[in-house]
Amino acid sequence: MLKYLLIAFVLLVSVFILLYPKRFLQSLNLFKSRSQSPSQSSSSPTVPSSGIALGVYEPAADLGNPLTHGTAVDQYTQELGKKPAFAWFSVRWQNANTGQYNQFDPAILEQYRTRGIMPGLNWDPSKGEGLKNTDQPEFSWKAIASGEQDTYIRQVAASVSASYPYPFLMRPFAEMDGNYYPWGYNANGNTNPADFVAAWRHVVDIFRKAGATKVQFVWCQRANDQKIIDGNTNGQKNSDLLRQLYPGDDYVDWIALDGYVSYKNNWRSLQDEFQPSYDLLTNLSARPMIFYEVGATENPADPIAKANWITQGFLTTIPTQFPAVKAVNWMNAKNSWINPGTKNDADWAVDTSQNALNAWKQVVTSPLYQGSLFQ
Repeated sequence: MLKYLLIAFVLLVSVFILLYPKRFLQSLNLFKSRSQSPSQSSSSPTVPSSGIALGVYEPAADLGNPLTHGTAVDQYTQELGKKPAFAWFSVRWQNANTGQYNQFDPAILEQYRTRGIMPGLNWDPSKGEGLKNTDQPEFSWKAIASGEQDTYIRQVAASVSASYPYPFLMRPFAEMDGNYYPWGYNANGNTNPADFVAAWRHVVDIFRKAGATKVQFVWCQRANDQKIIDGNTNGQKNSDLLRQLYPGDDYVDWIALDGYVSYKNNWRSLQDEFQPSYDLLTNLSARPMIFYEVGATENPADPIAKANWITQGFLTTIPTQFPAVKAVNWMNAKNSWINPGTKNDADWAVDTSQNALNAWKQVVTSPLYQGSLFQ
């Protein structure tokens, strides 16, 4: 009986194909598009199974040689007695001096991976250094979304797919809510959040189509920014703007915040710096969070202010108030190095004083911060 039923079914399907061939092919295409849609997240965040991963930004030992990032991290490890779980560096798309586009070099990531450290890459659509050269319309949201930079993006995506089969975190368009980068809000005509979303999704789709499925994309804004954007203190308006800049969880693996405090103009607790934006982002996304850049300066009038900020913020505030945070990175550099030519020479390094260094060593050795991103 079953045999005859199967024969009848096959005959019915055959008749359907003969009578409606286009509908049959459309059904196959629909299945294919659902199973291979680039809008579905291709990577999985390497969230620590326990604890918080503690990372660092450490400038290259030789500023002219990016392959000395690993050596610089070794020096940090020697000073602190423990290697970081995560370390990152920046590459701009175009070299301002030569006009050449910077191609992907797996060796830069490999110097971290071979040390058992998860690599991170800031991939900046820009030419020039620091906060300069914001007049770059070729790197605007609209230009990127329209395909103006596709040749380069595809080259990098293909190279990543072919030459680096390991997980790493990529942070493009970092701090897109500021106006000081070519890809930032209110720079280069970037005023429509929909253009940013289109540009972000366009980049992610290219990487996924190229098979670069190990890349974990990090969407990062400035901390405390839902209240203040470029001097605007309209909190509700800016909260709405930041929500509109979010590309959606299908296109983001990590959400992130950058936050700094300085005794000169914005000294506040770590909780005051991060809490408002943390609340906004965790209501916006289910993705795990990184405090991607964190820094504090010394206060000449209070030699233990920075040390207290570190211990209170890292040993109490983050583990108790910010459960979505799975990784934190300290900016172990001077601001004048990050942004050459600027007057702000704020020193964020962990060893600006013995008090600060001792406080950071407490964090490094704490059981709270033994999480790993490495795979």
